[in-house]
Amino acid sequence: MNAKVPYAWTDRQPWLELDFAPEEFQSRIAAAQAQLRAAGKEALLVWEDADRGGNVRYLSGFNMVWGTSVVLVHRDREPVLVTNAIAHGEPMHSNIQSSWMTDVRVSFAGTTDDLLAMSLDVLGQWRVAPDALVVAGLAQIPYFTARAMAARWSDAALVAGDAILDRLRRIKSPAEIAIIRRVADLTARAMEQAMDAAAVGASESDVAAAAHQACMAAGAERMSFGCFPVAGPRGALKNVFPSPQNIIRPDDLVVIDLGCKLFGYQSDMSRNVVAEPSPQVARILAATEAANDAAFAHVKPGVTTHSVIETMNAVIAERGFAAWDFTLCHGFGLDLTETPVFRNRPPLTLEAGMCFYVEPIIADESFGCACIEDMLLVTAEGCEKLSPTRGPAWR
Repeated sequence: MNAKVPYAWTDRQPWLELDFAPEEFQSRIAAAQAQLRAAGKEALLVWEDADRGGNVRYLSGFNMVWGTSVVLVHRDREPVLVTNAIAHGEPMHSNIQSSWMTDVRVSFAGTTDDLLAMSLDVLGQWRVAPDALVVAGLAQIPYFTARAMAARWSDAALVAGDAILDRLRRIKSPAEIAIIRRVADLTARAMEQAMDAAAVGASESDVAAAAHQACMAAGAERMSFGCFPVAGPRGALKNVFPSPQNIIRPDDLVVIDLGCKLFGYQSDMSRNVVAEPSPQVARILAATEAANDAAFAHVKPGVTTHSVIETMNAVIAERGFAAWDFTLCHGFGLDLTETPVFRNRPPLTLEAGMCFYVEPIIADESFGCACIEDMLLVTAEGCEKLSPTRGPAWR
């Protein structure tokens, strides 16, 4: 087994730390199998690196911290997890206890070529024809490894299978929604702590420290992008890391952007704090809050992604700030950005069970950034705000 610590299914069982009951994962596999049958395909190969491991975790539960993993789904067989994501040469030092899959095969060679060879061996054992395979994450496979795959299956036309996972993940299950509510709640409470810390005389690093402490104390698995608290004109740069030298002044508009993870599910929130807002900053904050409110009033099943953005743009334009409007939305779940996608894509009709961030942004180097970002769940009747932290705070 090339490891000192056994990691077979019976060895892992006493240590299992699953995000959900096995039945939740089994329902996801069954849904993927149904899509394979409908498409006339035999198998799905899901390739993913640790820096974007949502698909692997969605199907296998594996909380991959590093390396690369492959999930293989056959339309009629039990799925297989193949991974080179190991530390110290030990799968049991590498979160393998987070996977519900009984068939886990580990590549100890440390190369993507070996990972691919092991994956193709499974497909060979399943007697999957090259033209009966679809691949999710094809763009992540390193160039020369992908060439090796094409050489081994010389007649294979590698068919992208990302749409299968996209369709499965865009509508959240009741079990997923329960976790999303929890991560939204703890993030909202952490945001309150961060806003309280954003006092005159505090540094941006002080605010970030309060946010991180509150998230972890409330049970977050880890920070995702962390916390971007930025004071004054520097806030126009939006996603910048905190500086201990940047001290909050009375007239500084502070923007706080905060995100963490719980059972892999992501959060993202933004709020503003200012002690002594100028009349212009007060108007900008009011416009941002009005745009946020308008989006929540607009969203319901049947409206399009483009119309949500257009609704917020219209409010900001009416207030006279269209030139500084950077408003956006983006779907979330196991990845910070996933379907529904709101820009540079054809409009998508919203359905109950979709989750996304509403993020009106007004930014300019003359004052910084006003941004009120909230987590939203589309419901059968309309939508629900999952992050009910107070709006802009005046001190």
